[in-house]
Amino acid sequence: MPFDVKDILKQVEAGTAPDAGIPEWWRDSWTDPDGFATALADAHAGRGAPPPKSRPGQQYDFFHDLVVRHVAQERPALRCFERLQGWQTLSYRALHDQAARRAGEWAEQGVKAGAKVCLLYGMGSELLISLMAGVRLGVCVSLLPPLGPRFVSRRLEALAPEHVAAEPHQLPLLKGFEKALLRVRTGASPGFSSHSYKPADPVGLVFSPLAEPSHVPVPLSADDAWRGALVDGMITFGLGPGDQLAAPGFSLLQGLPAMLFATLLRGATFVHIELAELERNAAPLLEQPLRALGVSNALRELLTRTRVGALRNVSHWFRNPEEPLDAQSWRAWLKQAALGSTPCASALMDPTLGGAVLLSPRWAGEPQTDVLPAPGRRWALRDANQSGQASASDVGLYTPLPDKKRPPSHVVLARIRERYHYGGTLGPRRDGRVYPTAEVTAALEGLPSLVGTSIVAVPTSGVASQPRFVLLGFTGALAPSASAEQEIRRRIEHQLGVEFLPDRVVLYPLFPRRKKGVVDDAWCASQFFTGALHRKASDPSFQALVTIRGRLLESASRPGEDAGPAVK
Repeated sequence: MPFDVKDILKQVEAGTAPDAGIPEWWRDSWTDPDGFATALADAHAGRGAPPPKSRPGQQYDFFHDLVVRHVAQERPALRCFERLQGWQTLSYRALHDQAARRAGEWAEQGVKAGAKVCLLYGMGSELLISLMAGVRLGVCVSLLPPLGPRFVSRRLEALAPEHVAAEPHQLPLLKGFEKALLRVRTGASPGFSSHSYKPADPVGLVFSPLAEPSHVPVPLSADDAWRGALVDGMITFGLGPGDQLAAPGFSLLQGLPAMLFATLLRGATFVHIELAELERNAAPLLEQPLRALGVSNALRELLTRTRVGALRNVSHWFRNPEEPLDAQSWRAWLKQAALGSTPCASALMDPTLGGAVLLSPRWAGEPQTDVLPAPGRRWALRDANQSGQASASDVGLYTPLPDKKRPPSHVVLARIRERYHYGGTLGPRRDGRVYPTAEVTAALEGLPSLVGTSIVAVPTSGVASQPRFVLLGFTGALAPSASAEQEIRRRIEHQLGVEFLPDRVVLYPLFPRRKKGVVDDAWCASQFFTGALHRKASDPSFQALVTIRGRLLESASRPGEDAGPAVK
């Protein structure tokens, strides 16, 4: 069916009232995603620049479309803020030259099309250069931020990359993969042309924090990556040549590489600044004209706390609908930032599908729970029991199609007449992302102050809240020390990263029940929610039994058995 892209973009810019229903073109794009992608691609090609080499459904040359097309314009591809150096820019010309040179260095070291290459970088120019070098060669890239050693090692083991690109000082994180590290060499740029991926070829293996388990990489096809970049670049973010996109505080693993692909495809600039830098001085955020600003709850609270004034440099802004919706906090921030009449939207990014999977039309005012399946994607509303059948009611799991060999859906959608609302997640999550309880408890093994740990998700109510992840720490026959909680938090932050810290830590001078040597999480949760752990920890008679058990175990010099006072 025909799509009038010029009219569509006008409608997107004009915005839509939340109660206006689903735009006709949006609904049509669900049933004819190929026609929609073709229409967008034709409009995207524009004039005055080398034509794209990619053809929807046929082939995708990412390096040409994301970099080569924009070299002559001398625009920045990336702008990063560093406290000592200030704003640092990487132009499309510099990105082209450095990525081509790095691709040549990698090719000399045996990197070939289809190889799995892990990019162990934080967000910055090195990551972007390596990412573009990878797509020039046609490799399958995996982005992995250099967080804690346990976080990195588990994902490297699951990925088993043939090559790893990282800063030399990150070598200690590559335990077992030291030989895979690509060396920096000086040499001429290769004479070969950039690689074209077939639609089904994997352009990436992504560690999606939305997928469970989150440490297992999920393939990102070239077709999904390119179409997602096209729709997000033109509609979700509304970018044009020279425009700027920033999303401080958004999850790197959830937003990348999709946000980078969308930005570069449109010849725009990705602006990066860490929340820690904004905490010291938020003024740099006001210095750049931003076409689209991603506002996380953390950024909103930071800007409110530091009393940053009007954000007159922002054309429109968006938020993640999976974060708790505190209307009062948003209302106060909008007034402070003078954004009450600035268009806003909700956008849920899924890295395994190359971009936004849920999106709301823009409107001026406070954030709402309204969302729609993103345009250009086939989808279904499936039974919440995960049976695979269609939902018999107006509430179900949003399921992108095709769904074979994909992580199970987790987003609950509720349909009310012609509107859809974000209804939460299937099972407890943090901002929609999986909280890796097994990784967290494993990181605490061997801590002298603990004999066992378990994590329970405590439900809360309302759209302004989300489950609280409470870590239960068992200290055995010894009373918890004053520094025990600090030691626990320090260990988790060092081994995994600060985002994996629990919401609360509760310590009990008890032994946990074990099954086959492993802490019984179901028993721990039951005992916690019924208050049994609290009663036992404060009961003198029970504590006497715990002391006896501790002495018996100490004398036997072996781990606790299933029997004992902990099972009463």
